[in-house]
Amino acid sequence: MVRIILAITVIIAMISCNKIPNKSIFEKLTTDELAVAFKYDDTFREFYELTIDQVDDVSDVVKASYSDITYRRFFDYYKFLSDSNYWKPLKDEWELEWNNNFSLYLTKADSVLNYWRNFKEENSLDKYVKIELSSIDKEFYSFGALSDVNLGFRLTPLQGTVEQVIFTYGYKAKIYEGSSLYDKKRCLSTRTFSSPIVRFWEVGYSDRDLFAGYNAETFKRDYNIYIEVTDVRIDGKNISIDDLGIPEVVSDCFEYENESSYLYDIKKENLIKELIYSDFVAKEDFLLENYSNALKEKDEHCFNFIKEM
Repeated sequence: MVRIILAITVIIAMISCNKIPNKSIFEKLTTDELAVAFKYDDTFREFYELTIDQVDDVSDVVKASYSDITYRRFFDYYKFLSDSNYWKPLKDEWELEWNNNFSLYLTKADSVLNYWRNFKEENSLDKYVKIELSSIDKEFYSFGALSDVNLGFRLTPLQGTVEQVIFTYGYKAKIYEGSSLYDKKRCLSTRTFSSPIVRFWEVGYSDRDLFAGYNAETFKRDYNIYIEVTDVRIDGKNISIDDLGIPEVVSDCFEYENESSYLYDIKKENLIKELIYSDFVAKEDFLLENYSNALKEKDEHCFNFIKEM
């Protein structure tokens, strides 16, 4: 009996010391209540501002479902969310678990990419025809304004007569430090050639002013030019890059490998799931799932309310 009385006394003392109001979070606090709460815990000021800003926008249905959540209860949950002493060892534990179970698949993905990268290089259609920017031809209106721009590409057959060829080209300023992706323009040549020849393709209206002050050499000085042969016809046979059978998830990785690590990681995760291990879980997803489970375990009602907001 003495132990029970002592336990009740401790609980009452703890409650009486807690100056955070035990009112529903959908009721605004008075100035006096706020003053007492701020004095008790100065982090309540930021918590209150964030909470009021969010709860004003929720529907009446949500308010009815979570009216029993009080400032005291929700503030305790808020403090739990930011308790680095609690979360740090857990995060370390989860990361170790992920490394033990999933990190090896990243290495396997690298091996897959290296295989297909070498395969693509060995089977590149560039071995049939070499294509390079040769000249920039410009036409002007009588009053001096630029009317048309045509890019001349030198096509050099490398393994006999080329009957037809399709290639794409694009360009990026050499100083550009953003995305390495570029717009691909498609060019088709349907006339046979057995020796080097220059053929022209018109530049689209939106791009033509870019070439106004350039010739081929100065343009190549200031811009990186990307050219890829995608289809070629030789000896009556069509050969396409699509015939190489490179999986789409692999091609996606090649396209984004020079992009931000975030985009590339997503493409790499897709590759792992499709080609290596279908149950693979990305590290961020794994950590988030464990974090969410811990939050639910602490107070599922508050957890669901945050999701609603």
